[in-house]
Amino acid sequence: MKILGLFSKSKKSMLRKMIIVSLFISIVPTVITGLGSYLYASSVVETEVNKANYQILKTASDNVDKKLQTIQINLLQILNSPYFLTDYNVDLKVDQIDFFGKVYKILGAFQNTNKDLRELALYIRDIAYVSPTNGTIRPDGLNSSVRDKFDHELKDNYRIRWLNETFPVTRNTDTDSGVTLVNKFPLGSNDPIGLVIASVDSRQFREIIGDSTVYKGQFLFVVTDSGKLVTTTSDELQPSNFYESILQAGEGKSKYNFNWNGTAYLVTSIASNYSHWRYIDVIPVKELNAKSRGIAFMTMGIVFFFILVSVSGSFFGSRKIYQPVERLLASIRSDSGTEIDSDEMGFVHRNWLELKDTASQLRTELSHQLPIIRETFVLQLLQGQFAHYTNKQLGELLKRYQLPDQAEFAVLSIAFDMDAAHEGKFRDSDKELMLFSMKNIIDELIPLNGWRGVTVNVFNDSLVSWLWSVPETPEADKEEPEFFAFAEKMRDTISNYFHLPVTVGLSEIGYETKEVPRLYRQAMFALESRIITGRNKVLQEVGSLVSEDSYPVELEHHFENSLKLGNQEEAERMLNDFMEAVRRQARSPEGVLLYYNQLLAATLRTAHSLKVESKQLFEQYDPYTYLRKLKSIEDINSWFATALISPIIAGVQGNRYGEYERMVRTAVSFIHDNYHRDISLEECADHSGVSTFQLSKWFKKLMQTGFIDYLTEYRIEQAKHFLAETDLPIGEISVLVGYQRQNFMRVFKKQVGTTPGQYRESVKT
Repeated sequence: MKILGLFSKSKKSMLRKMIIVSLFISIVPTVITGLGSYLYASSVVETEVNKANYQILKTASDNVDKKLQTIQINLLQILNSPYFLTDYNVDLKVDQIDFFGKVYKILGAFQNTNKDLRELALYIRDIAYVSPTNGTIRPDGLNSSVRDKFDHELKDNYRIRWLNETFPVTRNTDTDSGVTLVNKFPLGSNDPIGLVIASVDSRQFREIIGDSTVYKGQFLFVVTDSGKLVTTTSDELQPSNFYESILQAGEGKSKYNFNWNGTAYLVTSIASNYSHWRYIDVIPVKELNAKSRGIAFMTMGIVFFFILVSVSGSFFGSRKIYQPVERLLASIRSDSGTEIDSDEMGFVHRNWLELKDTASQLRTELSHQLPIIRETFVLQLLQGQFAHYTNKQLGELLKRYQLPDQAEFAVLSIAFDMDAAHEGKFRDSDKELMLFSMKNIIDELIPLNGWRGVTVNVFNDSLVSWLWSVPETPEADKEEPEFFAFAEKMRDTISNYFHLPVTVGLSEIGYETKEVPRLYRQAMFALESRIITGRNKVLQEVGSLVSEDSYPVELEHHFENSLKLGNQEEAERMLNDFMEAVRRQARSPEGVLLYYNQLLAATLRTAHSLKVESKQLFEQYDPYTYLRKLKSIEDINSWFATALISPIIAGVQGNRYGEYERMVRTAVSFIHDNYHRDISLEECADHSGVSTFQLSKWFKKLMQTGFIDYLTEYRIEQAKHFLAETDLPIGEISVLVGYQRQNFMRVFKKQVGTTPGQYRESVKT
């Protein structure tokens, strides 16, 4: 009754809805899954049965054909022997004992080696019928209808064929059904004088196909191309119109259903390529469905069990989930003193409406970019971070990440330009997803077009693909790879997919891995030039505005190093030197913008390596867009100093000050643990993992004293403790604090103003 009360419309509408929804969500998929599993399993069973039926028929057909072919091949070998190739059409008579005796022996030997033969004979028109089974019979001793049949076969225009009948040459001959191989004699003669006849009983075929039935009520039968029954596995004699009805129903079909006297059958049929006989398998459908019924019962049991679990889980789970809401309602009611109506959420909404104005919705940008080691390595390689590696060291890294050392290289930089007015279907919040989609498209296009490569994300909402082509033959090496054609195809594909302008910057071709950083700079430089040369195209030649040789690379590197060291004064000096270089070398406003675009890219790259996020530098605007709005070099330099250098230096110094504090604390702890030894600044710096210069500089800055002075003061303080608290000899105390006796006396007097003995006397009196 308590459970039924939940469905009352007077109260707890939310709990009632939760139970109904959870029941629907849990039961409907369970039923659909169970039904789908049953249908799928039934389909699989039917498919497997069809395959098995076909294989059974194929095996039976192959075995029968093999037996027929073996008889035919062996018989042809006899007829091709020199004895049987002789022309016997001249003066051949029945009393030629040598000839017929030889024939009798050969046929007898052949029949003994082929136990499947029912009858093997040589018939010579108007002369004799010779058979190991029936002996030699004159023509007038043969069955007249059989003799007429033999004479008719001699007149037909063929050399060898199988007939679906046997020939009872005498009254005592067995008349069971079978097939007969008829060959003209002599073989190859245009005017044959007789026939070689080999008969096989149909029981032989029944034994072959008899093991092919596995279902109750299943049987298999074989018919000729004219529809005449050859053999069957059925023990019960079926009416002739039963077989005829099956053949008529399945004319031209390999699988079909057939009904006979209220019983449904599945009929499968194949035809032999050798004998052209049709092998037909007939199975009662109810036997096939036996397995499906078992699957149905099992599926129903499983579905019923899970429905019970789902119902129980829905009630108890919904009640459990509803408990926090119930507690919240109780709390609101105790505070407001109002009654709770049937709409719990409406009640909460009305009583806590003021929270709607103060609550803020948190929007999280979830990035699913997995840090792939290979892509990280390629990004570092493109940025030139392995320039100091030896060829051997770099080669080992390339081998580890399955990258080529020597090949035909090119670097492509890809970027899309969104509508500044946001009138398109994409917004700034879609950029991460768009870059992810672009990367997937590029990764699919690269192997489809016969290339190899790696695509990585870089700054300014762009991607970079490092492509290479390894020629398979020396001749192929003479042809330049069509990097430009691939870049245009890739650009067109991405642009059509997003319906946005897409620009590709293409480097020149390189041949060694050490050239990759230079190619990367070329590609990025070409991409950035789209603000001058136009977008939505493949850009390659940008040297007309600013040549690579004229760009002050050394100043850029010095500027980056100054940022990394946290030296703001030096960074600003390098920025001013960069400005003077731009004044001297740039020949147009576009050239100035290209210079500073490249410097901005280098600055952002450095900020990222220093773990200074771009959001700390630029809140709501794109730095490249803002840079294009500045009207003079002085304004650009001022913006660089305030928006980039100062925040980066502040971040670096903030990060490093904490590191320096930890470094000095480590050094002080080392001194306290090892003051009794002859320790040095070098040993302490090595223990702290820094250089002696850094340790000396920051130790003095943070501790307000030098390393040696602090070590000396700490040793003297420990010596004072030993002198005041123990009766140890002064010589032993000097060793305990890391001095020889003579040096200890001198240093102690210098630091304290008295000798150790005088100090001991003064503190003990």
